Amino acid sequence: MSDLASEAGLTVLFQAARDYSLPGIVNEAPEELGIWGRTMWVWLHYPGIFDKGQILFQIDQMSFWRKRTDLPNNDSPDTSDPALEHLKEEITDLLREQGRGKDCTVDWLKRGDLYYFFAYPDDFVSSVLVHDKEGHLAPKSIRTTLSIVFAYDPKHESLELFAKGLHKPVKERLEKIFAKSILHWKLNDYDPDAAYDLDRLKYVFDGLTVEPADKVSVRIRKLRLSSLVDGREVEIKIDDADPNDTIGKAIQEVIQIEERPLAQWQVTRASFCFVFHPLDGRKHGRQSFDIGYPRSCSLRNARPERIELIQKYLKKWDIDLADPPKYAAVSMGECDASFSGFRDDPLEE
Repeated sequence: MSDLASEAGLTVLFQAARDYSLPGIVNEAPEELGIWGRTMWVWLHYPGIFDKGQILFQIDQMSFWRKRTDLPNNDSPDTSDPALEHLKEEITDLLREQGRGKDCTVDWLKRGDLYYFFAYPDDFVSSVLVHDKEGHLAPKSIRTTLSIVFAYDPKHESLELFAKGLHKPVKERLEKIFAKSILHWKLNDYDPDAAYDLDRLKYVFDGLTVEPADKVSVRIRKLRLSSLVDGREVEIKIDDADPNDTIGKAIQEVIQIEERPLAQWQVTRASFCFVFHPLDGRKHGRQSFDIGYPRSCSLRNARPERIELIQKYLKKWDIDLADPPKYAAVSMGECDASFSGFRDDPLEE
């Protein structure tokens, strides 16, 4: 309840209401109740929407999804019980190789044009200390679950995967499992060019230019630079409380450019903040997100008009490198499927 009792949480609840074709809930929930009261009101009167809102809110908190754009355009992915069962069995078999995945639960929902598939396989057994019935401290074994989420966008022929803590090879196999089970498609190995170019940001001393008519302002809040000479990493950030501070000033303060020119550094991660000023009924708001080289981005499930405007500028500034690649896949009907680690780095592809 407390997570959804916020401006972001209430927005997600109203988004869930629209997905249920009940947009009138926005006006039904009495404004005089405030954020906490309106959240409680939705919980009492529309528990199904509240439950869906909780799921969507959790999705919005997940960062650094692995994205690939070589999937088929399938407007009707298979959400039948046999398909979901096959997805569950394949994920279980994969993780059992590592001592995980004893049991697994799979579910799905649609949000706008996106299809989300959720898998909750068992993780490793861990031991915690608890007091038994006699009040004695004793170890107890528990088995938590992992959260694996697939976000399939048939319109843009893309798949995003959230699987924190899993190595890149495991993520690749999960993508192939999803394509086989839900899309009935076999994916080949995927090794595209970088999706983002962040290096130009180290030369942005006067800020990023925007069109006045869009009524937006943008700040680069943070950059992570990696030395091309010795691999050393430096994180540079602005003072958010100082409206006159810029990433250019911060770079000049942290790096001795005369001794270590910017050409010797590569930008591997950038944090942005877009501020949307009121315009034609649009309310004031802000959107923060990170981009990691070569293909990671935490921009997820913002309002469509915000995403559209942000993407416009990422392309305008030559940060977003263009069009999705052609298919690197063949139909499951044309050949047999074959499927052949762990790391906590959220930027790991």
